[in-house]
Amino acid sequence: MTQTPSPARRPTVLVLLGCFWPDNDASGPNQSFKALAQALGERFEFRLVARDRPTDAPHPSAASDEWVDLGFARVRYCRIGPLGAIGLRSILRETPHDLLWLNSVFDREFTLPALALRRMGAVPQKPTLLSPRGEFGFGALGVKPAKKQIFLAAARRLRLWRDVTLHATSEAEARDMAAGVASSAPIVVAPNIRLPLEGGAFEPAPDGALRLAFVGRLAPVKQLDYALRVLARVTAPAIFEIFGPAEDALYWRRCQELIAGLPENIRAVWRGETSNEAIAAALTKTDLFFLPTAGENFGHAIFEALSLGTPALISDQTPWRGLEASGAGWDLPLADMDRWVESIETFAHMSNEERAAQRLAAANFARQWFRDSGAVEKNVTMLTACIGAAP
Repeated sequence: MTQTPSPARRPTVLVLLGCFWPDNDASGPNQSFKALAQALGERFEFRLVARDRPTDAPHPSAASDEWVDLGFARVRYCRIGPLGAIGLRSILRETPHDLLWLNSVFDREFTLPALALRRMGAVPQKPTLLSPRGEFGFGALGVKPAKKQIFLAAARRLRLWRDVTLHATSEAEARDMAAGVASSAPIVVAPNIRLPLEGGAFEPAPDGALRLAFVGRLAPVKQLDYALRVLARVTAPAIFEIFGPAEDALYWRRCQELIAGLPENIRAVWRGETSNEAIAAALTKTDLFFLPTAGENFGHAIFEALSLGTPALISDQTPWRGLEASGAGWDLPLADMDRWVESIETFAHMSNEERAAQRLAAANFARQWFRDSGAVEKNVTMLTACIGAAP
């Protein structure tokens, strides 16, 4: 039986998070982990294992096979081979840890190899926590659904999640996970830890055009194509800035075709992969955050925009609900595109005073969430309980 660690030392949490490659600070899971490690650093020691480069990059962005101190955690970057992260078995065997924390159910580079090694008894049977990061949401499961359902069925038959605790960031995500996993794996709920951002003073556009911003991976689940189809029907002058990497080349080509067909009053600009600092600076000059995502378990970009005082126009497939009632924007059903068009037109015709009121309401909305979330305490409870549980 696994014993609860002595209080004389901080328990060690070994986190496998492939997307934490060097210079990739805009990813939502990365921001979640960094904020959590900074907030809980006095209670736990965090060690992080990630890939050494972006997906398909020919050259590494950092040296592999050595531990690097980031201040809030120690990180070790790995090369990726045909069967996943090279050296992962040795890391799991040789790195003392009290809890193994996996991220993403479908990750073939870290999560699946780690679960397979664990299932075969090739690595220590440490308490294990798995965060799907929104992968069981309706929109996320709708991307390549056949492959995902085949995998989930196989995982259940192989008991891949035996003695694994699943982590949801909200009660809604917990319900999605319970339906998608359909196993006896326990599910714990602890919200992401995110501090509201502090931005500079809002700068209105000198030409009076409405400025909208999309922040996210250019992948089907984020629905940039939907946003572009909405804008094709908008009559007000608008500038649409798109921040995010082109993760899916074929999908991005389809979006480029839609951009080429936009009316003259709409100008779309792709800014590519952008640092968090630069995105925050851009949002202080943005009138309306625009993300018709098919599903988010948290939605870091949404929270950041709101905390900076940028009203949000988003789908009803995120935890950020009740925006219109709070005067902080809109959360709308994707099935009713007319309402999306109407909301943008309504915002475009608001007075400066009305827009200022929306900005204040957006910032207050984010800060109220932070005050009510109890995120730090709930994550401490989750990690402590998992470490104390026998596998």
